[in-house]
Amino acid sequence: MPKAKYRVLEQVKGLLQATTKVTTQEVAQAVGLSRGVTSSYLSQLFHEGLLLKGGTKPVYWQLAVAGDAFSAMIGADGSLKKAVAECKSAVNYPPDGFPLIITGPSGVGKSYLASLIFKYAQETGVVAQNAKFVVLNCADYANNPELLSSVLFGYKKGAFTGANTDMPGLVDQADGGYLFLDEVHRLPRESQEKLFVLLDSGDFYPLGENQQAKHVNVRFIFATTENIANHLLETFRRRVPLQVELTAISQRPLLEQCELIEHFFKLEAAEMQRDVRISRAVIKQLLTTNQLGNVGSLANQIKLLCAEAFSQAGQAPVVEVGTPEKETSWLIKASGQQLVLSQKMDLENHLSTLLSTLITGEQQSFQINEQALAVTQFLRDLQKTSASLILDPYFTSYLEAELRQALQQISRRYGVVKTVSDGQLQRVAKMVSLLQKTSQVPAATQLATLSASHYPRTTYLCRQLLKLVDLAVDPEWLQVILLYTVFAHEAEKIEDQDLLAMMVCHGGGMASSICSVVNELCGNYIFEAFDMPIDVSNQEISQQINKYIQQQGRDYAGTVLLFDMGSLSNLYQEIKALLDTDLLVINNLTTAIALDIGLQLQQKLTFKEITARAEKYPESMNIQYYEGLSQQPNIIVSCMSGVGLSREVKQILAATLQSEVEIITMDYRDLKATLQGHDHSYFKNTRFVLTTADVPAQNVAEVINIYDIMDENGDMKLRSLLEQMGENKRTVNDLMDELLRFFTIGGIKGRLRFMNPEVVIPEVQEIVAKFEEYYHLELNGKIKLNLYMHIALMFERMMLSSERSVQQAKPGEMTATEEEFYSVARNIFHTAETKYNIKIDDYELSLMYELFKTLI
Repeated sequence: MPKAKYRVLEQVKGLLQATTKVTTQEVAQAVGLSRGVTSSYLSQLFHEGLLLKGGTKPVYWQLAVAGDAFSAMIGADGSLKKAVAECKSAVNYPPDGFPLIITGPSGVGKSYLASLIFKYAQETGVVAQNAKFVVLNCADYANNPELLSSVLFGYKKGAFTGANTDMPGLVDQADGGYLFLDEVHRLPRESQEKLFVLLDSGDFYPLGENQQAKHVNVRFIFATTENIANHLLETFRRRVPLQVELTAISQRPLLEQCELIEHFFKLEAAEMQRDVRISRAVIKQLLTTNQLGNVGSLANQIKLLCAEAFSQAGQAPVVEVGTPEKETSWLIKASGQQLVLSQKMDLENHLSTLLSTLITGEQQSFQINEQALAVTQFLRDLQKTSASLILDPYFTSYLEAELRQALQQISRRYGVVKTVSDGQLQRVAKMVSLLQKTSQVPAATQLATLSASHYPRTTYLCRQLLKLVDLAVDPEWLQVILLYTVFAHEAEKIEDQDLLAMMVCHGGGMASSICSVVNELCGNYIFEAFDMPIDVSNQEISQQINKYIQQQGRDYAGTVLLFDMGSLSNLYQEIKALLDTDLLVINNLTTAIALDIGLQLQQKLTFKEITARAEKYPESMNIQYYEGLSQQPNIIVSCMSGVGLSREVKQILAATLQSEVEIITMDYRDLKATLQGHDHSYFKNTRFVLTTADVPAQNVAEVINIYDIMDENGDMKLRSLLEQMGENKRTVNDLMDELLRFFTIGGIKGRLRFMNPEVVIPEVQEIVAKFEEYYHLELNGKIKLNLYMHIALMFERMMLSSERSVQQAKPGEMTATEEEFYSVARNIFHTAETKYNIKIDDYELSLMYELFKTLI
């Protein structure tokens, strides 16, 4: 049967349908209990937040909340929102809901939540208004499983000594309503087995009955403080699909802890009919005390505090709990429902206000010192509210120590933030504490983006600092906090650099060491350093540098790269492809040269001025600088089938042409990106681009497909461009003949170093024929030659590059035609993939598609 106090609550609801408030005597008469017992039950319901209490003689009672039953539960729209939604789903799921188990430590409100679930079921009409909420604490019968079974399922006459008549159990009583089994982990195995049969079918056998099953329609709620996997049968657990976990009070958001504290103080204020003033010290003690009994323990502790204060208050109109404080005490009124303490504790709103202020400041280009002042003022104002209760001095001291250690590393490497005050570190530590204690931290993405665009170099240093500490807080918030506190006074100096400067050294920490010396002596973040392994490739170096460039978030007037050894021209080409600016590369790095460059950057010398001075360095200091793609007349060669083929074409051009012209080879993807990303001035010295694929029309440079020279128009165009360069007809004829010889089937055979051309060429021809058949094409000789060359070299390239990473296309990037082509191509290439044990990845298919897309 339901607890008596809930029967009293139902009577109050019935009485309130005809009036707005009822007295204790009216409720006692309706429920048929004495006035004293009824008053006790009404007080319990009041403490659970289900009733409101007013007046003195007589005392009046009203329903506490509007809305659904769960509205009465503190945290229903906060940390318990998910739990409440799950409970509603369990109630509403057709046709008869499903059982659930509530887990959590003792005293967190499992029984209270179960009662709200039943109340909600009544409100929504899934159970009748007169349905019963039957409660059984299994711990009461843990030592007597037979008695538990009889209480739960009832018994037949004669089932045991003293069973003189049939007796229905709690399951019978709960028919049409809810049965709540608390401490269900104390339920014996035999009872669990009987119970899961009941859960499956609604049928059960009373004790002493094994012939005729009884059928009921009961909804179940279970609760336990234990790990259900260790105490409940797996067959039983499978029949309870939902586990709702209630956490300890210490793990709930600070705002909800304050709401609970205020709720219980309001209850006591109403009981005493006195206003209550609580000191900040008392609130902090309640928040920091480990409440072993959770919510129940907190309520008892507050009752004892109020009882002691009441005994000392005499006839004073306000009961003082703790030593009165002028600015940081909170007054709880004996009447009225407005929240006092928890409103001041609303960290989410405080942080949202700060965020809005800072965003507005960035949008209106406020100085960074104004933004820093806004953060300082926010913390100062918050100190006067209950939010300051969470600022644990031991934790903030720990954070300050961690930050100071990390800042020392940043200072040594970048030459900045050498004198950070205790106040600056305290502000960061306090903000971190607030963010860690706030349940719903407003997103700082917009602010982080705006501030990073205004202070990109400083933001980079903030992110470097964050890599050195683990603060478990939203990194975007941390980024802006560090910017407006630690780096605010030096941001202007850090941003005042027009050129990007980097240094790369192989082995050990040489680059970092030189970088630290130069930045230290310059007193500013001038260089970033990259310490690379001895056997690192230029491509890996360029990947690291590219990552750094992408993090900059701003444009520079030029880039300076210092490195210790390696191929100057190759490294230049790797890095130059990543930049939209001029690049100065200096080889054989020394500390003296790095310092000289650093001082020039600090003195705001222009890129050309620095380049002019670099030309006077010793000959051992190799230097490479181009304005645009190249300062010399040049021809770009880019073959889709690989850089190796481009280099062979370069050798033919270099051996044949007489003009002073530089031959530059480029990867096909880099060529497309370079053509699309630069204006005509970048290619002012480029005579033409020679490629093996059709490149979209460009205004920046003449582009010739090598295979077009087999046609009359292409032949004439290339001859004309070569003659404009100053080549005579003899050298032009020699070059055309050499190119035509090279790009023949015989030329393909000559390019294959590993595969047998007599085997692979027929297979390639068959593959091309399948494409022709599928798309109903008749390819001319030039296109076929291009495809033969590409596919044969692709097979060999993939066989030799066994460790090559497979590249996959990004979802959603392809058109329907391109997706069809990929599917067809995979089928056509399947036999060759199996034979040669290779995998044609999406990048290779994308190159094939480039060759076919204008035809299909």
